[in-house]
Amino acid sequence: MFENYLKVALRSLNKNRIYAFINILGLALGLAVSILVFLFIKDETSYEKHWDGYERIYRTGIKADMMGQKMDAPVSCSPMANTFRTEFTDVESATRIQAGRQEILMRHDQTKVYIQHIAQADSSFFKVFNYEFVHGDPKTALKESNSIVLTEESKQKLFGDKSAMGEVVNYDNRRDLIVTGIVKEPKGHAHFDFDLFVSDNDVRNIWINNSWTTYVKLKEGADYNAFETQMKNNFMKKIEPDVERFLKVSVDEFLKQGNAFEYQLMPIKDIHLYSHKDFEIQQNGNIMYIYVFLGIAILVLIIAGINFMNLSTARSGKRAKEVGVRKVSGASRKMLITQFLVESIIQSFIALLIAYILVKLLLPGFNNVLETNITLFNDSFSQTLIFSIIVTLFYGLFAGSYPAFFLSSFKPISVLKGDFSKSKNGAFLRKALVVTQFTASIILIIGMIIIFKQIDFLHHKDLGFKGDNVIIVPIQTDQMANNFRDYKSIFLKNSHVESISRASFFPGDLPNQNMYTLEGSQDQLPLWNMAVDYDFFETMGIKLAEGRFFNREQDSDSIPTFIVNETAVNNLNIKNPLEKRLGTFINNNGDIQYGKIVGVVKDFHIEGFNQPIRPMVMRISNYTWFTAFKISPENANSTISFIEDEWNKLEPTHPFRYTFLDKKFGALLRQQENFGTMFLFLTILAIIISAMGLYGLASFTAEQRTKEIGIRKVLGASVSQIMNMLTKDFIKLVLIANIFAWPITFLLAKNWLSNFSYQIDMPILPYVFATLLALIIAMLTVSTQAYLAANSNPVNSLKYE
Repeated sequence: MFENYLKVALRSLNKNRIYAFINILGLALGLAVSILVFLFIKDETSYEKHWDGYERIYRTGIKADMMGQKMDAPVSCSPMANTFRTEFTDVESATRIQAGRQEILMRHDQTKVYIQHIAQADSSFFKVFNYEFVHGDPKTALKESNSIVLTEESKQKLFGDKSAMGEVVNYDNRRDLIVTGIVKEPKGHAHFDFDLFVSDNDVRNIWINNSWTTYVKLKEGADYNAFETQMKNNFMKKIEPDVERFLKVSVDEFLKQGNAFEYQLMPIKDIHLYSHKDFEIQQNGNIMYIYVFLGIAILVLIIAGINFMNLSTARSGKRAKEVGVRKVSGASRKMLITQFLVESIIQSFIALLIAYILVKLLLPGFNNVLETNITLFNDSFSQTLIFSIIVTLFYGLFAGSYPAFFLSSFKPISVLKGDFSKSKNGAFLRKALVVTQFTASIILIIGMIIIFKQIDFLHHKDLGFKGDNVIIVPIQTDQMANNFRDYKSIFLKNSHVESISRASFFPGDLPNQNMYTLEGSQDQLPLWNMAVDYDFFETMGIKLAEGRFFNREQDSDSIPTFIVNETAVNNLNIKNPLEKRLGTFINNNGDIQYGKIVGVVKDFHIEGFNQPIRPMVMRISNYTWFTAFKISPENANSTISFIEDEWNKLEPTHPFRYTFLDKKFGALLRQQENFGTMFLFLTILAIIISAMGLYGLASFTAEQRTKEIGIRKVLGASVSQIMNMLTKDFIKLVLIANIFAWPITFLLAKNWLSNFSYQIDMPILPYVFATLLALIIAMLTVSTQAYLAANSNPVNSLKYE
């Protein structure tokens, strides 16, 4: 029996090749998109799951509100991990790390390698995170103060094929370390990706200084809520002496002043998608992208499924007489339902085969755009296959259900008397499906335009500084840092080097935060601080709001002077800032050194646009580890070569490296740009699928009305009149689709834009443009078929059976 169903299905596909091609290709594109999105979601939700007991590992953090300045960061103090291990019975283990913020030069013999991702970690790190050791003992690998553990990749860079265990590695020309372990790369993704681990077991017993990241692993069966409550109470008692010593108030008084402060725990499995805090180790993903791509996949599948069902139901009416003959010949309703469903499922699985070919072809570009490394045939391929088969079966049954149950219900005598292809119920269903299809397409078009307008807005937003033709060079040695003021004249001999400056960080880096106080006030001011030199504002093109810039004749390194930004003045309510003296803590005893505020500068961006501009203070200091060269755009390559040559003479131990400041800052937008590019790609696919379906439906409509068109031409109807007759119904459906698409898109776009501290006003133009584009696509698609039908020979039309 199945063999018969298969033969009938293949004959039907062969007889209606155009419709079968549109049906199958449209569904294949939809399935390909769904498989790609499934792979992306599977990859994004796989983070941390390779660690033993990952569901019991938590990262600590601090959430505070001081003087109206909010901080939410995964930072902790030095003694926290040790306190977890010694004072909490529910803790299996705890560890702390400090992630490096810039590349470090590692050397073995004559081999020098810059390593980007470095962690200082205590001896318990590998008890919490079970890296697989190739050599060494995870229990003792980080026990000694001069220990270093390498990944296999780092070991290969430094030692090649030679053994590394027990060998000496030099750390940034500062100290020698002994290799005590080699670990494999983790089997899965994590929110950190370290290339080597340096031991650091020294505990600084200061609870108010938070520069570490602490992880705690609970015992199996531990009560999380009880543990969290115990942790908060314990740590608040620990912090009291430091609050009194540094802030000169008790914890109760500090909180009564309207401040807030609490310790938090976050499951590590949630970090990648849900954590976008200050001082993240690396840029995380975003659950919003999961929702958006999932929504796009659903919309594309709806569009493809509607095509499939529309053409299936439209063509099924042409087979009404076949149903009547089969019933007269003894076929039961069950047999007819099975036949139509089998035909639909066969088409679906042909589409699935094509979809996998498309996925294989599209995956490299998909990975390139989203900066992922997803593979199709991986350990979870069986899950991908099961998912795709379920979706395929659903579409086969969904698309075949209407013709199967509708046609099989016909009475043979009624069917054999006439053609049921013009069923009012079927026509209404097809119109409803076309409206749904174009609603989805218009949502995607409007969304795509708004996304690119927002990205364009961020690209052209006034940054408050001028980053073009500025290169940033890291300073690696104390000698270079201490003497760079004397070295400036060497570089300025080149007329194309316009200015030179140093700072503790530049836009695109993570800033630091310290507590300051105004003289005569008990209030503590949380300010993000930068150490700069005298030429910083000139090199960066930062504008002065009031007061003056730093001046070598008026200011000195020993007596501090400060410049603050406008946000610091406004948010912290500093009245007459040029008359104020600002104090900063200079030791662990709570002693304060005061200096005068000499200037206020216009706000400038540091962190990108997901965060508002922070209240910031700048001061002169030699402890600056980045140099900025403002160069002329003419002969830029030769100027950089000159800087490199002179730099290498002054600092021969560290090879010269640089990056352009505008590219460095622009990298903060890369995630949004990648998202926008992928949204564009999926939207184009959706439009193509919609157009294919509309083309097939228009072709079928024209075919249905062949005799009518012939009679109208004989009676004198013009080509334009016939084309208008065939297209106006489709245009109405597209216009109706806008009624649904506009409010849905408005809500979705408003929600997406809320993720940005700086955003465009909701524009009306994308809505109008999307409507016009949908109308143009519909007109072009339908008019092609309408034109062919209108220009057909009436004689042939009237002979049509």
